Amino acid sequence: MKIAIICASMRAESQSLKVSKWLKENAPTDIEIEIIDLHKINLPLFDDSDEMRHVFKPVSHILQKSEGFIFVSPEWNGMVSHGLINMLHFCQDRELAYKPVMLVGVSSGRGGTHPLDQMKLIGQKNRHYIISPENLIISGVKDVMNDNDMKDASLDSGLKRRAVYGVNILGELARALTPVRLSTSIDFDHFGNGV
Repeated sequence: MKIAIICASMRAESQSLKVSKWLKENAPTDIEIEIIDLHKINLPLFDDSDEMRHVFKPVSHILQKSEGFIFVSPEWNGMVSHGLINMLHFCQDRELAYKPVMLVGVSSGRGGTHPLDQMKLIGQKNRHYIISPENLIISGVKDVMNDNDMKDASLDSGLKRRAVYGVNILGELARALTPVRLSTSIDFDHFGNGV
C-alpha cells in the first residue's frame, strides 16, 4: 500500500513538515509513505503549457503510483496553503481519481479548521478524489507531535492515536476503492468533470 503525503507548507522545515514526518514514522507497517514537500519542489505558478506539464512530471509519477493521499496544510491568514491549490491545478491525468484523501489542518494557534473546510470545497470535483471522514485538526502544533510517545500521560496522546487511526482508515479506504479504480464503468471521456 503506497500513500503520498502532500506537505503543503511553503516554508523550509515547517511545522507541517514535522507533522508529515511524524505521520510517516508512525504509519502502520503495511503502508509505505512518500512525502512530497511542496516547499522543496517549488512548483512554478500553474499555466496550461507543455513546459509546465514537464516540470510536474516527477510529482505526477508519485501521485499515479500512490493509492491514497494525506494533504497536510498550514492555516495561513485563515486559508489553505496556496501551494496545495497550485499543485491541484497541475493534476490533469487522473492521478488522484477514486483515491481517498485524509485532510490535516495545522495551526500554531487555536486554528486548523479553516484549511480543512476549504480543502473539502476545492479540488475533488474535477480531480475525483474521495475525502475520508477521518481528518485531523492540529492546533498549537509547536507543542505537539514532537516525539512518538503515545502513552496516556503524554499531553498529545489522544491526538497521536487519532492520527494513527486516521491513517489506518485511509489504508482501508484505499484498498476498498481499488475495484472502483479498475472498473470499466469509469468514463472520463464523457464525464471528465465532476458536478
